[in-house]
Amino acid sequence: MEEKTINCPSCGAQLKLKYRFSKMVGCPYCGQNIYLTNDGLTPVGDKVVLADYGSVLGVGKTGKIKDQTFEVLGRMRFDYEDGFWDEWLLVLNGNWDKEYWLQEDEGDYVLFSKENIKGEIPAFSESAVGVVVSINTRQIFIAEKNTAKVNGGEGELPFQVQPGEQADFIDGISYGEGLPVSIEYMPGETALNIGKVIELSDIKISN
Repeated sequence: MEEKTINCPSCGAQLKLKYRFSKMVGCPYCGQNIYLTNDGLTPVGDKVVLADYGSVLGVGKTGKIKDQTFEVLGRMRFDYEDGFWDEWLLVLNGNWDKEYWLQEDEGDYVLFSKENIKGEIPAFSESAVGVVVSINTRQIFIAEKNTAKVNGGEGELPFQVQPGEQADFIDGISYGEGLPVSIEYMPGETALNIGKVIELSDIKISN
């Protein structure tokens, strides 16, 4: 892991970057979202400072989830009809080459790992609650289909989004494993995430 420092093009604050896959960073000082490109830094969208609702997590926090060490690199917040949820980008056990997300929704936590999609994946418009779809080697029962909007982000993120952009999602369960599955149809990317339920008591913060 090689750390580098950039200056926010909006407020000039120094921002430290650790994640080599980062394509966007949210300035914690002024709320500006910044695209990281080969041509430099590009501020995008309106400034959004995410409200703090008392989560134990935060960008830069470290600790353990059960027996796995973690560091929080970034956060995305999504708004939908029932409220909002946060997704925290983590490095687990010092593995900087794999993408993990801890979803936090009204006190419920699911730790997701991103899985490469092999072959076809159902289009959001063609999916329906109550059906079973085959993705990779899994049979996935679709339990929820909904549309959200990106509220904003902070810290480092591995994709480029703007506040207000639409984000469709499907939540389901993998048959035979009982594992939560989330498919997110983001602008420019469809992500398949396989998870496991985490209790708040499993999360120990060290700083």
